[in-house]
Amino acid sequence: MPRSTVRRYLKLLAPGTPLRAGLDRILHGRTGALIVLGNNSRVQQVSSGGFQIGVQCTGQNLRELAKLDGAIILSNDLSHIVAAGVHLVPSGDLPTAETGTRHRSADRTAQYAGVPVVTVSASMSTISLFLGGRRHVVETVPQVISRANQTLATLSRVVTRLDDLMEHFTALELSEQVTLRYLTQVVHRLELTRRLSVEMRYHTDILGAEGRMVAMQHADLASAFDGIADLLTEDYAGNLDSPGEFDLTRLHNFSDEELFSANLVAQRLGFGVNPDLEQPLTTRGVRLLTKVGRLPVPLVTKLVERFSLPELFGATVTELMEVEGIGPLRARQVRDAMLRIAETT
Repeated sequence: MPRSTVRRYLKLLAPGTPLRAGLDRILHGRTGALIVLGNNSRVQQVSSGGFQIGVQCTGQNLRELAKLDGAIILSNDLSHIVAAGVHLVPSGDLPTAETGTRHRSADRTAQYAGVPVVTVSASMSTISLFLGGRRHVVETVPQVISRANQTLATLSRVVTRLDDLMEHFTALELSEQVTLRYLTQVVHRLELTRRLSVEMRYHTDILGAEGRMVAMQHADLASAFDGIADLLTEDYAGNLDSPGEFDLTRLHNFSDEELFSANLVAQRLGFGVNPDLEQPLTTRGVRLLTKVGRLPVPLVTKLVERFSLPELFGATVTELMEVEGIGPLRARQVRDAMLRIAETT
């Protein structure tokens, strides 16, 4: 079962949703429940008895109907309760590692009908999602927040390291000393931040309404490296005979061990087998020009086409004004910004 599918249903069970409100009420009332998240012909085939309900799916309604023996069946959009008190009788031939009656029925029904089934265990005070022959325990809010905070702390440290690395990388660009080795170091750190950011989005999804604070903290950290991958591609793809091969998304499926290998990273970026990590690279300067406030993308393109990076830092106001679309005021702004970047670096 793809992780994205599991994530989608865990998001539907997140705090703040009507379904989670009902599950929490059931849990706190110390009564169990078996809830089928969808209704199709196969669900009907394994359903026996019960009552046709047809009421809106609210936390209160779920809590009250869970007092009946049997399963609750929801509509496909989870907005209504179709039936309650239903006895589920899936085939006993379907494999399951579960031992409890409710969990066995949930697992087999999910496998046969192809819809997720949720159980609430009164004895163990747990909520479980059965999907595709697997059981996923729905973690409590404190458990998820604890892991989210750990991920945030790690992401903060990695972003700080990335900021320091990018500052050093900028100095190397200004002095024309960038090598393939330095580029792989930047790309490696950038991929780490991306992976931690993806993990944070997963945490905030399953936290729902309880994840607002960590989501805000994550957004603040993520803004520090947003767009850098695209800018690096624009700046360094031209160092390849086939610029289209320079694609940072190719690192997404790297293992952690592979990601720490500069040779493998350089090879994946299109620099060939056994690449020379000390080979010098040139940059177009697009990333640096984005630091010039409110400079439109078309003007950035014209500037990098007209000047190399060393030429751009040495360009006079008059020379900058020769670029179409740049007047005296903007030329001075660009010139001053270039000087500030050089001084701070």
